[in-house]
Amino acid sequence: MEHIHNFTETEQRILSDIRRCLESVRGITSQDVTSATDGASVLNKLRQVAYEDINQIQHEEMILRAARLLQSTEFPDQQIDWYWNPRQTGDNSEPDLRAIRGGEIVISAEITASEKPVGTIDTHIRDTLTKLNNMPGRKFYFVRTASMEQRAKTKVEKGRYAIEIKRI
Repeated sequence: MEHIHNFTETEQRILSDIRRCLESVRGITSQDVTSATDGASVLNKLRQVAYEDINQIQHEEMILRAARLLQSTEFPDQQIDWYWNPRQTGDNSEPDLRAIRGGEIVISAEITASEKPVGTIDTHIRDTLTKLNNMPGRKFYFVRTASMEQRAKTKVEKGRYAIEIKRI
């Protein structure tokens, strides 16, 4: 896991990644499309260049927002060391976000930028909550949408997990 040394510097890094991604998208989408074949080629380039960044950058931004929220609501005026897996690089023993106080893990959190709990995303919610439930500290699962929040809450209730669902 990577240490988040400074929230503002981390936000600037994310903003730089967003700008780089958008510049790539502008370059690709500025091409003149005169046929369906041309259009399909442009869309293919767009997917190759931007798809992963679009998913990962939103995930990073949500992790940072979750850390800031937890710092202000759970640990105001306390020294907390925050660690993250910004590009979903952690293994099954690591959450997306971890808070450590005095050498003790006090929070483990998972974050999803997914919009709707359908198909494989629904299965992913279940697997992520099961993984999170076995981690140390208070547990949080952050989502973006009301439908993801409701689905996660249902799974937490059915699994009888001690996980707080938060929409940000």
